Amino acid sequence: MEINHDGTVFCPSVRFRPVVSAKSGAGTEETGTTDRKTAVQTASAAEGLHVRMLGEFSMEYHGHSILKEKRGSLRAVHLLQILLYAGSEGITRERLIRRIFGRSGKGDSSGNLRVIVHHLRGLLRESALPAEEYIQIRNGVYSFSSSFPVELDVRLFERLIEKAGASGGRRRLELLKAACEVYRGYFLPALSGEEWVSVEEAHYQREYFECMNELCAALSAQGEYEELLELCTRAAVLYPFYEWQIWQIDCLSALGRPEEALALYERTANLYFRELSMLPSRRMLDCFQRMGKSVRMKAQDVCGIQDHLREKEDRTGAYCCSYPGFVDSYRMIARLAERSGQTAYLLVCTLSDDRKRRPAAAGGREVSAVLEASVQESLREGDVYTKYGRDQYLVILTGGGEEECREAIRRIDIRFRSRERSRRIRVAYRFVPIAETVR
Repeated sequence: MEINHDGTVFCPSVRFRPVVSAKSGAGTEETGTTDRKTAVQTASAAEGLHVRMLGEFSMEYHGHSILKEKRGSLRAVHLLQILLYAGSEGITRERLIRRIFGRSGKGDSSGNLRVIVHHLRGLLRESALPAEEYIQIRNGVYSFSSSFPVELDVRLFERLIEKAGASGGRRRLELLKAACEVYRGYFLPALSGEEWVSVEEAHYQREYFECMNELCAALSAQGEYEELLELCTRAAVLYPFYEWQIWQIDCLSALGRPEEALALYERTANLYFRELSMLPSRRMLDCFQRMGKSVRMKAQDVCGIQDHLREKEDRTGAYCCSYPGFVDSYRMIARLAERSGQTAYLLVCTLSDDRKRRPAAAGGREVSAVLEASVQESLREGDVYTKYGRDQYLVILTGGGEEECREAIRRIDIRFRSRERSRRIRVAYRFVPIAETVR
């Protein structure tokens, strides 16, 4: 069951069933593999109610998704999630009201809560669950009670980590793998703005990262690159900004797949520095440098190498590259400029509005895309540029003097103004000789 933006409830057909491929062989502790299989069997058993809260919210009973799509169910489902998570201990009326209505609790919160409880009971009666009174209220404590077992993925995740903490060797690794496979993403993502959900999400994310870090180090040391690649690929999808791509590239290189490693490096650089407009930090630069160093191509003749290096797309305008590539280009051109005496300039193009603020309110990315197109189309094929954050572009201009720089700026500005008519949006241009900036 998923909560749509319009408040409807939708039950997906995908079942909560972690897929685990345990390896066996010499030195494998059978108890560890057995525990991992048991965890999977527990998660995918047909009996009882299985609830997923990591990555999405869904419920399954006897292999079938329950609760039909129904409008106006948002708060009733919110209440159900809170009660399921609270378990047999339940939750007091006061805490429940705060979680559903916020700290202010405006209006008749108690009366509104009774209405939501009544609505939820109706939803459960209409569902595929057996006819029972699931919502219990005793001495001001609300709980979800049933005659059949209820399994939450978050509880399974915690149990596996707890077992791993009391184990060692291969068994510990198998339990950690099982825990990582149960983890499917953010805790109750539809409620990510709720304070209590944010606290729990931080806890589960931290546990997942600790499991992954230990697994990465252990599997890499053991040379189990295929399994490590699978784990890190899943982690990179869930959390693309935590450097899991470094492990992916190391695995691909170790498995003799350098072309895939290089392609992943380029996609990751594009993700960080272009699509999401993140300002590059020293840590990020070091990250990409390590990624670049880990790529090792297979030996080829000079023609094969040249074909791999050649641009695959038609050349028009300035050359766009990732920020790490721009850094390498800048440093190389700086050396050539100092040795040969040829001139080269660094041009910085910065967007702002009439109050010298970043122009997010005036279009943000759209305005930035207009500036990028103007830069790319106005410069020569021998010039290089990259995106530096949301509102700034860096350009390397070669083979000319200050007058040529001013002419390049004039061309860029004419193209930009032909597309962006708002006079509130401005572009500031500044250029400096590259050779002087390294002295």
